[in-house]
Amino acid sequence: MSDEEDEFNRAVSAARDFNPYPGDFLEHEFETYDLLRKHMPVARSESFPPLAPGSEDGKGWVVTRYEDSLDILRNPADFSSEASGYPVRPWIPQAIDPPMHTGYRRILNPLFTAEAMSKLEPQMERYADQLVDEMLQKDSFDFVEDFADPFPTVTFCNLMGFPKEDYEKIMDWKNMFMHADDGHPRGHKLATEKGRSLGQEVDDQGRLSGDGYMAVRGTVGQEIYAYFTELLDRRRKEPQDDLITTLLSAQYQGERPLTQEELEDTMFLLFLAGLDTVASALGLMIQGFAQDAEKRHEFIELMDDPQRVGMAIEELVRFHSIVLLPRRITRELTFKGALFHQEDTVLMPSQAANRDVNAFEDPNVIRYDRVPNRHLGFGMGPHRCLGIHLARKELKIALQVFHRRLPDYGLNPSQPAIGFGGMKGLSSLPLVKG
Repeated sequence: MSDEEDEFNRAVSAARDFNPYPGDFLEHEFETYDLLRKHMPVARSESFPPLAPGSEDGKGWVVTRYEDSLDILRNPADFSSEASGYPVRPWIPQAIDPPMHTGYRRILNPLFTAEAMSKLEPQMERYADQLVDEMLQKDSFDFVEDFADPFPTVTFCNLMGFPKEDYEKIMDWKNMFMHADDGHPRGHKLATEKGRSLGQEVDDQGRLSGDGYMAVRGTVGQEIYAYFTELLDRRRKEPQDDLITTLLSAQYQGERPLTQEELEDTMFLLFLAGLDTVASALGLMIQGFAQDAEKRHEFIELMDDPQRVGMAIEELVRFHSIVLLPRRITRELTFKGALFHQEDTVLMPSQAANRDVNAFEDPNVIRYDRVPNRHLGFGMGPHRCLGIHLARKELKIALQVFHRRLPDYGLNPSQPAIGFGGMKGLSSLPLVKG
């Protein structure tokens, strides 16, 4: 058998068994995407997990080329953002398609403009400095626990209007809902405990069944919705300067207030996106800097230049992409030679598209001056990330403050980092001061 035939056979196997959710997928992540992109750029998988939206039968499609992903993301009529598996209802606006989606984005876009997010910069810097102060008192620390998790969480909770005393409960809900079965230790522990309390069986490996994880996810979702109902009632009686109060006064298409269901569904989407994505990206970026001191010092040299740091953040988001970008197929159609059936699920991992050599020169190299850089780290098309300006601001401030105070650090040789799959990230990143 030739090397080319062997490589093709490995691509066939990778397609059949493709499942990016377990943490050990990260060990061969980019090798898998390279194989699929070369030999099976539109591939059928039989191993999607039950928690993947719309994949209850374990089957779905994975698309790994940039241009193919772009075609799908720009076509919401055939590739809907409303999948399935929501604990209550589809989230607004992420799981709503145009034209209704447009009306919701008109409400939310002004709340997340670059100008609006710039007003948060002083309090972000103060909090980042406070977190670094606490880390510097220790010889070694866990960057995720001590910085990556609390920094965007507290920032977003303040913006949203979640009470400070609820932060721990909010994070536990997020971890159970997002990370029950993807290699995240705390998410798995909490989900297993919740499953037992619901009467779900746990196997010899300490795992729930697929139905068990779905039961946990549904129960946690209901608890979160009940919490939102309580907060909305509280804000109706006592308005405050926060997003919850602002949403209560919003008008859909300038014609009517948002319904209770619309308010709750919008809050749920903001809850998931605001608490998880930046924390995951930050952990991966700092891990990369700990492994590559040259790239770290190159970033430190440019990070106080407003124009250059903006380009550098975009490149880091491209290089350390985390989102899978799922879509539901609305009708039978042929795409790049593959027959898609109605209700099939297709994943477009941004991790794959953003390393496509046909879209990015030297895609596996960080180039802080990369132009153009139309990466998919924030998505693309009508559902491009609503919080893009907040995410950029959080990443910039976090990286600047951290590196001003601690420019030299490394991985802790006695405590390995712990990664998780799906919307990937790190649950633990032990570091030592240089």
